[in-house]
Amino acid sequence: MTICIAAIGKDKDGKELIVFATDHMISHPQIGQFERAIAKYKKLDLTTMAMLSGDPLIFDDLIKKCKETCNFDLTKETIRQNMNNLRNDIVQKQILDIFKMNYDYLKEVLRGPIQNPYVNNVIEAVSKFNLMTVILLIGFKEEAAQIMEINENRAVDLRDINFGAIGSGAVQAINTLLFQRHSKDDSLPTTVYNVYKAKRNAEVSTGVGKETDVMILTRSGVEELNSDKIGVLAKIYDDELKFGKTHKNLYEIVEPTIK
Repeated sequence: MTICIAAIGKDKDGKELIVFATDHMISHPQIGQFERAIAKYKKLDLTTMAMLSGDPLIFDDLIKKCKETCNFDLTKETIRQNMNNLRNDIVQKQILDIFKMNYDYLKEVLRGPIQNPYVNNVIEAVSKFNLMTVILLIGFKEEAAQIMEINENRAVDLRDINFGAIGSGAVQAINTLLFQRHSKDDSLPTTVYNVYKAKRNAEVSTGVGKETDVMILTRSGVEELNSDKIGVLAKIYDDELKFGKTHKNLYEIVEPTIK
C-alpha cells in the first residue's frame, strides 16, 4: 500500500536522467498503516536506486549483496534471486516445517496422483504463497536510463514505455503519465512535474500517503527536491486543477442558457 513512480527524461544537454517519487506510507499486517519520515527508497550505488512496494521489513533482505555488483543487470538478477530465496525460506518455515516436509518431498509427491487431502492443501498453500512485494529498480546502462519492475515471478523492463509505477496507487499514476503523454525526450522540468502530478493523482487510492519525496537521478548521483521546491510544484498542481473550473470562456457556454 504505497506509491513509487519513476520516469525517464533529459537534461538541458540531452543526457538521460530519471525523476522518481514516493510517499511515506508504511503498511504492515501487524502494525497497520501510518505515515512517518521513512524513505521508501534505498541507494545501492552512485547511480542505482531501489524502491519498494510491500513488506518494508524485508527490504534489506531483497537488496543484500547488490552493492557488491556495481552493474545494473547483475543487480536486477541479484534482487530476483534474493526474492526467490526469501520466498522459499518462508514457505519452508511457515508451511512445510509444520508437516515435517521439504521441497524434495513435494517434488516426489507431484510425480503421481495426489490422494491425501492434507498434502493437497499443503501444495495449494505453497503454490499460492506470495511475498506481495515489488521492487522498482532504476539506474543506468552506460548513458541509457533504466527502469525495471521486479517481483518473485519476473523482471519487467519498462524503458520502452518511459516510466513505471508500483503500489496501490500505480494505476492512477500510470494513467496520469499516459495522459501527460510523457516521453523519455521530455525536459527535466516537464518530467519533474509529470512525476509529481502522477504522485498527487495517486493519492485518491487507498494506502497512498500525502507526504511526497521527489528525486532526480543522473550519472552524477541523486538530488532530492527540498520542501520549497515541492511547494512550488504543489502550487502549480493546484493552479492547474482550478484553471478549467474557473476559466472565463466557460461563461460563453452557459450564459446564453441562463435567463
